[in-house]
Amino acid sequence: MKKFRSFINFDREEAWLNRMACEGNLLTRVGIFYHFEKINPASLEAAARIRVDYQPEMRAEDFTDYVTLFADSGWRHLAGSRNSGAQYFAAVEPSASLEIFSDEASKAQRYRRTLTGRASALLVFAIATFVFIYSGAMGVPPEDWYRTPGLWEMSGLEFVGAFAFESIFVFFRNIAPRLIAALSLILAWQMLQQYRLWMCSRGEATTAA
Repeated sequence: MKKFRSFINFDREEAWLNRMACEGNLLTRVGIFYHFEKINPASLEAAARIRVDYQPEMRAEDFTDYVTLFADSGWRHLAGSRNSGAQYFAAVEPSASLEIFSDEASKAQRYRRTLTGRASALLVFAIATFVFIYSGAMGVPPEDWYRTPGLWEMSGLEFVGAFAFESIFVFFRNIAPRLIAALSLILAWQMLQQYRLWMCSRGEATTAA
């Protein structure tokens, strides 16, 4: 089974994954969709605590050591790769510690690591958007996207072929720049929300200390 969800708040993501496990659906993989396998709702796995960490890209040997460290503490690695950033663990052993983080301060740092990872992507998107705006690609009205002379006077297969051929160029020339600009705004908004969550988590950590 797979489901589409988008989370900015790690605590809400964990709560949802734990509810899914209690209902008999244990996380196995995360990409565009969350992938689950069916398990017995009465099993130990269904009662496992699922936690999310975020780590920047790691070397293969560092990733192996990272996963092994958690395994030694009773936490099974459910999903995530050395390049994915987000890492998912479940406490499936009775000896597992209550949390994967030693304190609230270290828990809050996953938001900082997420911001660092997304900042580079936002920079690339922002530069590309600026280039598109500067080149004038963003200012072309939709009625001028198709430039083939006499295109709209064609008919039948001739029209279909010419339209389909130029649509490839229209996508990269006119649609892709707008999509990249939209992704830049979405990413910037997500980073703002996670920055607020980081500040809030830091405040809670300071209060707890």
